[in-house]
Amino acid sequence: MSTPQEETQILPGRGQVLRAATIVSVAFLISRVLGFVRGAIIVNIYSLDTIQVNAYEIASRLPDTLFYIIAGGALGSAFIPTFAAYFVRDDEAGGWRLFSAILNLITVVLVVVSALAAIFAREFLSLFYFELMAEQPGLLELSTELTRVMLLSTIIFGISGVFMAALNARQHFVLPAIAPIVYNVGIIVGTIALAPNVMGIALGTVAGAAGHMLIQIPGLRLRRARYSPILTARDPGVQQVIRLMIPRMLGLSFGQVNHFVLQFMGQFMLFGSIPALTNAWRVVLLPQGAIGQALGIVAFPTLAALAAQRSLAQMRRILADSLRLISFLGIPATMILMVLSRPIIALLFQRGAFDAQDTLLVAWALAFYAPGLVGLSALEVISRAFYSLEDTWTPVLAGGVQLLVMAALGYWLSGIVFPAWGWLSLGGLALAVSISSTIEAGGLLWLLRPRLGGVDGHHLWDGVWRMSLAGLVMGGVMWAAYGWLVGQGVGMLWQLVLGSLAGGGVYLLLCWLLRVQEIGQFWAMARQRLGR
Repeated sequence: MSTPQEETQILPGRGQVLRAATIVSVAFLISRVLGFVRGAIIVNIYSLDTIQVNAYEIASRLPDTLFYIIAGGALGSAFIPTFAAYFVRDDEAGGWRLFSAILNLITVVLVVVSALAAIFAREFLSLFYFELMAEQPGLLELSTELTRVMLLSTIIFGISGVFMAALNARQHFVLPAIAPIVYNVGIIVGTIALAPNVMGIALGTVAGAAGHMLIQIPGLRLRRARYSPILTARDPGVQQVIRLMIPRMLGLSFGQVNHFVLQFMGQFMLFGSIPALTNAWRVVLLPQGAIGQALGIVAFPTLAALAAQRSLAQMRRILADSLRLISFLGIPATMILMVLSRPIIALLFQRGAFDAQDTLLVAWALAFYAPGLVGLSALEVISRAFYSLEDTWTPVLAGGVQLLVMAALGYWLSGIVFPAWGWLSLGGLALAVSISSTIEAGGLLWLLRPRLGGVDGHHLWDGVWRMSLAGLVMGGVMWAAYGWLVGQGVGMLWQLVLGSLAGGGVYLLLCWLLRVQEIGQFWAMARQRLGR
């Protein structure tokens, strides 16, 4: 039986969770902003419709896919509970032995897979991007060369992923949260240093990955990590990690296939649609990371501990509170991204070779990605609730359904509906992602109800409908304000600032009038901070 002190260490209070989530959220925000800066620098040098930037976007997909499937989120969701269990049993030596075994095994697997991918990179790219390669002479050779260089980052990220999982399991969130910042800085430095040679982006990616790994080593030393050169798949802990990883790897592969499907369909559209979709997606990932991923990372250990204790009532309340908070922050963010997509993209990217036409293309995609923000953020928490219950297959099956729905909707919207309305087809692909992701989140939440004995539905939906009503009014006010500002010839910066202030003020006022409890919670936290 755990003592009260031990339970406190495993299951932090709500205040501790919120503080940790704030740290991770701020780090995510900084990282995403740097990601925008990185994207802005790249398109400023190359524009969207050049062979160089298209080659980079194509080349980055294969290394990213290999990492995420083999050693990305699957590793963390499988390794963290297994690794942490050793320390609960007071077997620190066994925990670090598992750390070493997994580190060595992941490294060997990624070296072999990356080597094979490098050998057959040309064949893969020519097969998957056949239309684009046929239209653009030289694109295949450049994409192949960049892919082979960037595959080095896959190996480095595999090592760094084990470091990150170990630190998170030991309740050390700061350095893993800072690591993506270092990664983006590496790409920015490489891009600028070797411009206009696009190889600078690839080399910067490798250097950034190395920084991502190295920045976490002091944290491992602080946690007294011990490394041993062992390589085995027979250890019970290693076998458990592998067993838990398999369904998660399959689920992550669906996410990467989503990107491949988008790129596959995008090659038949206006040239530049692929990087436009990519840049718009990066903008959406800013609030999604700061809201959804931050809450998911920090809430996961607490949900897992509650599940182990069978404290389902507390799980329901934490889940409902998290989803309410996601809605409270995500709904106004959605409205801002939709209504003010053009000034957002113009301020982030429009300079140098990135012209007004490029802005319209990316802004159009962003406006249709934005409606999926709340669903995408909610998935980060809902899926972890299933992992806490040791159910990794249900999210996988839901991800498979989402992929099929997205592909079908993408074909219908981008190939039939949007052209019939005279709209740019890439918006249909973005909208397909939004709709299918929201369906996935809703379906998983519905499937979670019988597992938890409910999801505190009254508490959840009582807040969501009020926030949604406030959000709709906010969107209308912001649309009117934006139209008036454009008519007055106001610059892009003030369009964004004044439009956001007008909409945000209306949203907060309506939430206060509708008695949304999150208003009071944030006000209490602010007063507590100011009172110190």
